[in-house]
Amino acid sequence: MQQGTKSLSGALKLLGFFAADKGEWRVTELAVTAGLHKSQVSRILRTFEAYGFVQKKAGQYQLGRAFTTYASLVKTDGGLVELARPIMEGLSRHTQGTVMLKIREEGETVTIDRVESRHFLRLAYPVGLRLPLNASSSGKVFLAYMSSAERNRLYRAGCFRKFTGRTKTKLAALERDLSVVLRNGFALSDEEHLLGARGVAAPIFGPGGNLEATLALGLPKVLLPDKMIEEVGASVRKAAVDISLLLGHKPRSNSDNGKPRMALTRPDRTYKKGSYAPLQHESKKLLGLCSGVVPAGCEEARLGTRER
Repeated sequence: MQQGTKSLSGALKLLGFFAADKGEWRVTELAVTAGLHKSQVSRILRTFEAYGFVQKKAGQYQLGRAFTTYASLVKTDGGLVELARPIMEGLSRHTQGTVMLKIREEGETVTIDRVESRHFLRLAYPVGLRLPLNASSSGKVFLAYMSSAERNRLYRAGCFRKFTGRTKTKLAALERDLSVVLRNGFALSDEEHLLGARGVAAPIFGPGGNLEATLALGLPKVLLPDKMIEEVGASVRKAAVDISLLLGHKPRSNSDNGKPRMALTRPDRTYKKGSYAPLQHESKKLLGLCSGVVPAGCEEARLGTRER
């Protein structure tokens, strides 16, 4: 590798350390983590800062506004974000949940778009959030539809991480969940990334029948009690099916290459009013307690990613 290319590679490598679970770095800390000299890291960060790719606040560096500008120019394959957006908005509006579109990059899921809930009690997952496959409903979908050899490879590579006491990091425990994913057509994450949060995700297939992305819904556990999981899961699955069909997916049957899949139906962007009555009832009970003004003990729970 030529010296100039090697230097560029080292500089770009630094950007990879700015993740949702560690978005701010001091120069010394980043240098130690990246295995680079402090002066080299400092020089690279100053250059990135000059072009807006990082910004410095209170002695720490974080990603800059330039990424927002360039992100708006990124086009996803097949117009996935553009096709999915209206369906995501409808699902969020009627479930009062935060809806996310996620893709897989090696052993992680990456949020490429989201529609945030307007409910005062909501989950706030930012675009760009990366999570290991074992710690989210979307991750379980990707794991379920890959080969056992690929799952074993990721496990041996140390891609599975623990966030809460409910996070499953062993393949044997995850395999039980994955069989349920294939049977039901959606996955459930129950406080496995964040305490007090539940997530439901379903697969989105492309024209060739490959798993392209997942559609995920996040809700505080109080708004997604056990009795609502099946109904909400079916709605997320239906929305994912609609997106798959808009992408050009043509299902041959209820199974593909020996793996069961849900029956696909005609795309329908209309969500019937009242279909979420039980969920809305739970929400109204909460609002009745809080009366629109959030008193002590009932403060707004904007549950987002937190520094770990």
